[in-house]
Amino acid sequence: MISSDPLDFDPPQVDGVEDPAIDPEGLIPLELLLKGIDVVVPLWDEPATDPGERDILTVNFVQPGQTPVKIPNIYRPEDMLPQFRIHIGPEHLLNDGVGELWYDLLNTADNSSKSQRRNLTIDRVPVPIDLEGVEFLNSDIWGYYNCQTTPPIWEGIHLRVPPLTLFRTGDRCEVTWRGYSSLNGSDPEIVGARWVNIRNSLTDKDIREGYPLLVEPYDAHIKPMERESSATVIFQIYRGSRLVGASKVALVKIDRIIPGQEMPCGP
Repeated sequence: MISSDPLDFDPPQVDGVEDPAIDPEGLIPLELLLKGIDVVVPLWDEPATDPGERDILTVNFVQPGQTPVKIPNIYRPEDMLPQFRIHIGPEHLLNDGVGELWYDLLNTADNSSKSQRRNLTIDRVPVPIDLEGVEFLNSDIWGYYNCQTTPPIWEGIHLRVPPLTLFRTGDRCEVTWRGYSSLNGSDPEIVGARWVNIRNSLTDKDIREGYPLLVEPYDAHIKPMERESSATVIFQIYRGSRLVGASKVALVKIDRIIPGQEMPCGP
């Protein structure tokens, strides 16, 4: 059936790239830059169905400094599928920057329709992975939490994430605390003591000033570390599903034994 009305389609999807509603920049993961991307186009309304009819689907990708990509495919009634995958090879994904992806459809009557455009971003800048780590508040000058710590550690352990000036409002910060039965963050992790805090959308204040956190409850996340133990904390910053930064590992020592006593201190 031949339609005479122009259609307006949603932006195309790309396998392995977040939906524009999640990541408006459409960052292409490095592994896809090395092998190319597959653009997914769902079957349109009123496709060619009668003998002799054909639809022409053209996928377009334009980016400053790069030869525009135009990939036409002709589909006859016997070629129709629920969706089509059109490959854009890695030779078209060489330049860092933001490009636009869309597709055009030309039916048998040569009526043209097109999709909305979406951004695709190529960025090979290395991820900073040695950012300043969290600050452990109230630990002593030797880097310990112990029975004399004030406020007492059974009220929780206070941390501060430093200013995040390399990042943007709306980025996500994931902070992970891990406990160990050694003083240097080695030996197998005490998995039950792990604590994770996720701030789904950083504010301008978070970025300018950092923000405090409290590791709690004590029984789950601190009490398992008794004698000559430790904890490490690392934070990671994500933009959509993309890791855009990670801190150094911060280490603090924990010892809940008072000299001359066998039982650890605690409530």
